[in-house]
Amino acid sequence: MKRIFILAIFFFSLQPSTNADDISDFEIEGMSIGDSALRYIDKGEIDNLPSVMQGEYKKSILQINLKQYDSLIITYKNNDKDYIIAGLTGNIPIYSKINDCYKKMQIIEEEISQLFINLNKTDWGILKLDKEYQTYNPITYDFDNGDRIQIACYDFRKSKTEDNDRDLLKLSLYTSGYRTASKFEAEKAD
Repeated sequence: MKRIFILAIFFFSLQPSTNADDISDFEIEGMSIGDSALRYIDKGEIDNLPSVMQGEYKKSILQINLKQYDSLIITYKNNDKDYIIAGLTGNIPIYSKINDCYKKMQIIEEEISQLFINLNKTDWGILKLDKEYQTYNPITYDFDNGDRIQIACYDFRKSKTEDNDRDLLKLSLYTSGYRTASKFEAEKAD
């Protein structure tokens, strides 16, 4: 039975399990790592979704027929005719100060930590994004095989003193293969 990752009023409704050793046990918007995206979306729709390439992987953005998230990023190998999902990210915009995002992230973090004590947790602190003054704060949970759950708040500031009042809370699931292919060096924010 699949466990469902649903952000509802910003906490998880997950059933505790002592056997949560496989990332494919989890769902975001009913989808799981290792599933074919064709189970949920027809090929023509997938091929017409806005997408970007990241190495050998293609990331497609789905924004329709979602229940819990504003958008969903589905990641699969570019030449995979079966569109096997290697990464899923649910995005929720936060239309207030970044501290509101951190509060919601903390609720999720506490729930994951209580339910999945067998995962290796890392709080990376606040890291820089490409644009000046913009940062993100990821917390990751790693499975023994290298697969990962990540929650993160993204602060899209306009300047050091001016916020834009639109930040982003992300919940992501990644296979170890996709993690390796998309790895980059993060830098601590000042």
